[in-house]
Amino acid sequence: MIKQYIQTFKETFSHPRNVVDSFIHAEKSSYQHPFLFCLIGVLVILVINLFLIDFSFEPVTLETDGDHEHLQELAVWMDIAVVRASTQFLPLSMLLLLIPLLSLPGLFFFREQMESFYSNLILNSYTVGVSMASFLILIPIWSILEIPFTDPFMNTTLPAMVIGALGLWVYKSYFRITDVMGWIRILSSFISGYILFIFVKGFSAGVVGYMLFAIARIMELSRG
Repeated sequence: MIKQYIQTFKETFSHPRNVVDSFIHAEKSSYQHPFLFCLIGVLVILVINLFLIDFSFEPVTLETDGDHEHLQELAVWMDIAVVRASTQFLPLSMLLLLIPLLSLPGLFFFREQMESFYSNLILNSYTVGVSMASFLILIPIWSILEIPFTDPFMNTTLPAMVIGALGLWVYKSYFRITDVMGWIRILSSFISGYILFIFVKGFSAGVVGYMLFAIARIMELSRG
């Protein structure tokens, strides 16, 4: 499995068309399944994050009176969920959300190159799988910089820059970009998909934060 993962990673990074097209068109591909390829990368990065970085931070709290104490607690839970989804659990967010959200604008920008939404999903599954390597850059930077994880640079701007660089490299290699219009097309598609990802990730994390708050309240009430 690991040997196949390494082979798939190398070939996707250098010649992504071989990997993507073989999975879409061939009856049996010699490369790893795109979902498994992504999942392995996610699990490896999550384990590394667990042992190498302390993602704890001080949530931003607002001054409220006693009547609004629960609202403040809810805001803290939501803040924690949003920041963690953008840092510690960003690989998982990418697996669940970034792949389909990159594929949506691909239906428009790559309508002449890709046959269907399924083709876009396969391309972006391998693209996101390769982009997991960006955490080998992000993790040391997160460790070195003395900036709180609540800062937008740490949880949004920096990841977007590093992940985008690898993602665009795969796009450029797959579509064999040689002209300005080609670059405009892949930039427009990737940026549009990543902006959608940021918004949907924030909303989803907010929902998770609300659920965690509700569970905590239920446990408090059950203890009397």
